[in-house]
Amino acid sequence: MIDRLERLLNLVIALRETRRPLTAAEIRERVAGYGQPDAEAFRRMFERDKADLRSLGVPVDTAPLDAYDDRVGYRIDPRRYDLPAVELAPDELAALALALEATGMAQDAGAGLLKLEVGAGEPGAVTAGGPADVRLGVALEAPHRETLLDAQLHRSVVRFAYRPLGRDAAVRTVDPHALVHRRGRWYLVGRDHDRDARRAYRLDRIAGDVTVVSGPDAFAPPPDDVGVDDVVPPPDPAGPETAEVVAAPAVAWQVARRARGGGQPAADGWTAFTVAVGDPDDFAFWALSFGPELRVEAPAALRADVVARLQRLAG
Repeated sequence: MIDRLERLLNLVIALRETRRPLTAAEIRERVAGYGQPDAEAFRRMFERDKADLRSLGVPVDTAPLDAYDDRVGYRIDPRRYDLPAVELAPDELAALALALEATGMAQDAGAGLLKLEVGAGEPGAVTAGGPADVRLGVALEAPHRETLLDAQLHRSVVRFAYRPLGRDAAVRTVDPHALVHRRGRWYLVGRDHDRDARRAYRLDRIAGDVTVVSGPDAFAPPPDDVGVDDVVPPPDPAGPETAEVVAAPAVAWQVARRARGGGQPAADGWTAFTVAVGDPDDFAFWALSFGPELRVEAPAALRADVVARLQRLAG
């Protein structure tokens, strides 16, 4: 037995692919799912199937077999039935690839994305290194992202320990409004219960596990769009572009990856580098990750900020 959905698909394929209209007798004989010995049972089934297809928008046409035959047959005109070609611009392809990767559907839908690229004349535009290529510049993996995304979609409250730079970890209870990406970092943006205000939390600074502490629909969705810059201050355009640092031999090769130009020998076998700053907060986190094997020398304000963070850590 062939189920009804399969029979309808067989009928659509037969009527779309035929070059001339098919009579009811030909459909009964050729299309899998029909062929009932009782002609009246076939007629009732076929009439019901035609009506269902037409109600779904499938243009099942009735037409004469040819100019010299007054019998009628059935067909589907591809010009009326087929969807127009899907043509996406390179930036639209990139956005689609990013969405597939972020939702975990990249493996299942990668072949379809490649077909869209070929159809748009952009083969390999975003799939050279997988469904979402590294050239997009977005780090798609982040701690707790799947748990937080699920909580956001179901509007469930979450609780976790959060460790701001230079301070001890503290427990936060949050209504997750959005997961946003900014300059290589993933942030959870939501309402902090203790502060009764919207805050942003970098996912890589969450300590331990994220716990869902409510059922679904525990809070109303945010009334406005969630913007990263509303909660994460943009970098100061007047801030320093570069910093002068000296690195111990054990970490000099790592510091050199961020350096502008080669390093210069310094005292005690250390090496002096000029490195890019970018976000001062990210720079301080990077500098402190080397511990006592890296010193920030200039500019003075940036050095003072790093020293202040070290003093808070020491305290």
